[in-house]
Amino acid sequence: MKIIKYKKIRNKFRVYLDNEDTIDLYENIILKYDLLIKKEIKDIESIKKDNYKEEAYELSLNYINKKMRTTKEIRNYLFKKEYSNDIIEETIKKLKKINLLNDELYIKSYINDRINLSNDGPHKISNYLIHNGMDEGLVLKYIDSIDKKELEEKLDNLIDKKSKTIKNCSGNVKKFKITNYFINLGYDKYMIEDILSNKDFNSDGGEKEYNKLYNKYSKKYTGYELENIIRQKLYQKGYDYNEIKKNIDWYSFIVC
Repeated sequence: MKIIKYKKIRNKFRVYLDNEDTIDLYENIILKYDLLIKKEIKDIESIKKDNYKEEAYELSLNYINKKMRTTKEIRNYLFKKEYSNDIIEETIKKLKKINLLNDELYIKSYINDRINLSNDGPHKISNYLIHNGMDEGLVLKYIDSIDKKELEEKLDNLIDKKSKTIKNCSGNVKKFKITNYFINLGYDKYMIEDILSNKDFNSDGGEKEYNKLYNKYSKKYTGYELENIIRQKLYQKGYDYNEIKKNIDWYSFIVC
């Protein structure tokens, strides 16, 4: 079949043949088969097959250009496009050869970005990577390389910010909520507890809560009965009655 002319169609060339057929080919395929010079197609099935492979490769390039991808992501992407396993693996091999697909670099970059640009902790980050097909050994290697001191400083600041959003509860309840929150974000429980051990939340809101309960129930109760009701209500909210009462009594002593 003789080639009559070419017409650029987006990222392909439409090739017009003397039998009135057309075929859209990628530039690499035209060059591979020397069609610009020969201007003749002899083995159209081989050309179509190679063009189909080139299509899978070009789609993968566009997919990667949006952001870094993993081998698993490329494999799943091409599978959804209904390419055969042979073409998928050949495309992956080609991408790896030119270093456009590099799982180790992806792991390193992903961990660095999440640590510096998000509140996610190491466990959440590593679980995501392993779940998405990354090599567990490589993931743990780069997770272990995170600077522990910097991570502790980051977590310390995050805990301070989070504690300001948790109100109307005792120090113990606040610590419990903070611990669970950051465990879910992927931080180590022992690191959280170690940081919390250096923070005093015991008196947070305690006196205020005591005074609120006192004003409410002193209209109906007095003496031991009043204190017993306040003690129960504070306990239900997670407050240490004795600690609060001690602070109130000490403050009253100083004022007097």
